[in-house]
Amino acid sequence: MTNARNRNHGPIDVGAPGPARRTIRAICSGAIAIGCAVVLAVAGAAAGPVRAPTAPGVFTLSQARRLVTGASAGHLEARRVFAGPHGLYGVVVGAKGDPNSASILWVTPDRDAILAGTLIDAAGNDLNTTAKFAMGLEFSPTESLRRASLPAARGLLTPGRGPILTAFIDPNCSYCHMLYDEIMPRVQKGELRVRFVIVGVVKSDSARRAAAILSAPEPLAALAEDQRGFDVAREEGGYPITKAPLVPAAVAAVASNNALIAKAGIDGTPALVYCSRRKASVRMIVGMPTSLPTLLEDLSVSPAPACAG
Repeated sequence: MTNARNRNHGPIDVGAPGPARRTIRAICSGAIAIGCAVVLAVAGAAAGPVRAPTAPGVFTLSQARRLVTGASAGHLEARRVFAGPHGLYGVVVGAKGDPNSASILWVTPDRDAILAGTLIDAAGNDLNTTAKFAMGLEFSPTESLRRASLPAARGLLTPGRGPILTAFIDPNCSYCHMLYDEIMPRVQKGELRVRFVIVGVVKSDSARRAAAILSAPEPLAALAEDQRGFDVAREEGGYPITKAPLVPAAVAAVASNNALIAKAGIDGTPALVYCSRRKASVRMIVGMPTSLPTLLEDLSVSPAPACAG
């Protein structure tokens, strides 16, 4: 796996510039085999909401299929159509033969051309991501936080008081290790609590190491052991994989957490989800935060219950 740039789309914020996270997969902001383009809405224009696919006007799914098939030389297939912002039509597409792939394309009002790439409104909002949330293709930060706080995720919540920062981490991730070392002194001072949601995606033995930590009698202590013994040169956690038998519920939790971050559009670790005081909403940072003190100042216990514990 290689490091990748941080990206900013909709309610997902950017971490530090450059390779400040461990990348899970490479993605292209646009459609396969069609190319990438950035379409800017007219400055000052109001951002039209992405509506449910109940009234796509006169643009039908059969029309979309013909257009997408021709434009992509048969590599993509149209699956759903919906009324998009600014007079455009939205199309949910996927690679032919791959039911798990999904992306958003935009069709011009005359229904004769496709705009492949990221649609950005005058306020800088990524309308592709908004559409993915509306169409159920990706979990929003709010939904991701809700699922991460469920008992099935077996999140490890540090004791104490204060707002909760939810952190998706891999036990073999060097940037997660950097985050842990930087944030735990502040946790010990009572500035915040952290809910560590363990995933296993960075290396071939990450899932087993993650499950071993969650299988330990005291998982928080096992995570601390993993971080104390972290081998930066080898990018490998310090908790022994063979230390204890794996608990089936822990194995299931890691698999479920891996699926959760994939559905949330998280392509690198660490990933942080929290309630923002300034934005009054749930935000997500993929990668190391640019400034941890600034992030901590923004932490709030609302609007999501999972931020208060």
